[in-house]
Amino acid sequence: MGADNVKLSKKELNEYRTKYEISKEKFELVLKNFRKYATRDGRITRDAFKLILGGVMHDDLAEQVFDSFDFDHNGYMDVREYLSMMGVTHGGSLEQKLNASFDLFDKNGDGVLSKEEVKGMFVLIIKQKRAAANPKAPQEELDEKSLQTIQGIVDAVFSRVDTDGNGTIDRKEFLAGFKDHPEVCGFFKQF
Repeated sequence: MGADNVKLSKKELNEYRTKYEISKEKFELVLKNFRKYATRDGRITRDAFKLILGGVMHDDLAEQVFDSFDFDHNGYMDVREYLSMMGVTHGGSLEQKLNASFDLFDKNGDGVLSKEEVKGMFVLIIKQKRAAANPKAPQEELDEKSLQTIQGIVDAVFSRVDTDGNGTIDRKEFLAGFKDHPEVCGFFKQF
């Protein structure tokens, strides 16, 4: 591994740093990490991405994050996609983080969040927290009681945030819901 052809102009690099308000040192570390794991053609595979985040992020969540930032859906993350993901993770405004979280939750890409998508992401978040608390433990499924608790939280979120009552949360409702109901929606901000 190790890509030598990860080339962005100084202008492009500065645009990413400015857009996400990342320090020069952090940005250089992010680029160095990309170059370390990228293939010769300047892309990171899904497996390399999971390797980068190993011990930091549950595999299932890493897969979801990868899919969310693989904008062209080609199964690889190029330097621009990687910098967008790391930009939101290590910097970025609240609005950028919330938009990235919405895109992460919107697994089918239809522009709205269903209860199943929100429940699925909440399950991943719980798995992530468990993995972070005990990285050496095997990654296990949640029990029925945990799933019922999650369903109750999802129902509470929808009762407050789905303002038009259509059974889904669109981006506008999501952004407003986070602002108006931080006690319910705090778990949405994943970056």
